[in-house]
Formats: sequence, C-alpha cells, structure tokens
Amino acid sequence: MALLLLSACSSVSGPYGGEKYWHAGSERPYVVNGVMYYPQVHYRYAAVGEASWYGYDCHGRPTATGRIFDKNKLTAAHRTLPLPSIVLVENLENGRKIKLLVNDRGPFAKTNRRIIDVSQRAAQLLGFRNKGFARVRVTCLPSASRMAAIIHGRKPY
Repeated sequence: MALLLLSACSSVSGPYGGEKYWHAGSERPYVVNGVMYYPQVHYRYAAVGEASWYGYDCHGRPTATGRIFDKNKLTAAHRTLPLPSIVLVENLENGRKIKLLVNDRGPFAKTNRRIIDVSQRAAQLLGFRNKGFARVRVTCLPSASRMAAIIHGRKPY
C-alpha cells in the first residue's frame, strides 16, 4: 500500500519551492520506471479501469503543477491528461460519481489496470477509501477542463 501512496507524488523543486502553480515540464514527455509517457494535447479521454488513492505520504508535497497536495481536496493524478483537467470519476461498484481536478501525474504502480489516483477525500466520497481501490469509469469533461485551464492561467486545448 505504501507504494501506491507514493505513486502519484511529484518531486518538483526549484527556485519557487513548489509554490508556483505550473511546472512547465508537466506538458513534455517523461519517463518513469523505464516507461515513456506522452501527455495529451486534447481533452478526449474516457476509460474504464482501476482507481487507487493517495494521501498520507504525499500530503504537503508539490504536485506536477507545482501546487501543494492536500489529501482533503478533490483532486486526482493521471499519467497523460493535460494539466489541469476536470474528470468525472464513477465508481462502477456502487454508482457514486464525482468531478475531480487532475493536477498531478500518476499512478505509476506496476500494473496497467490503474488508470487514475484520487485524493484520500475523493476516495472516501467515492466509497473505496477503506478498500484502497475500485473499478471506475473516468471521463474527461472538455468544457470544464478548458475553463479550469483558463482559471489557472493555462492555454486550454
């Protein structure tokens, strides 16, 4: 479980101490554990897979966007969606749905079944915090994502 909790934490450092909103490198291709990831330049995304959550070990650390992660906020990590993006996550085991701000990279667990990491609070609201993971449907919301990009001073795709 500790590996899962660390899987979405970013290690952004530099002259801004992790306080700036945007980390320019979050748009570029990157490598984690020998796997190359290519961030998308569009908001077309829908997938079914497994979600896990992260909280304790990442709380207070910078995300890929440079913002400080708060386990109690409604945020998520995705390997390739544009940052920021807004997604609708539906727990297929109980029907609960929630909109989340994607502002971090992950999950990087050794299994490809994991398609998104959500904050501890999001996992609680989706009803899988105690279990640790759930089968979910993740759908990017293009209009909301464009608005989030504008609000956060980013060029929308």
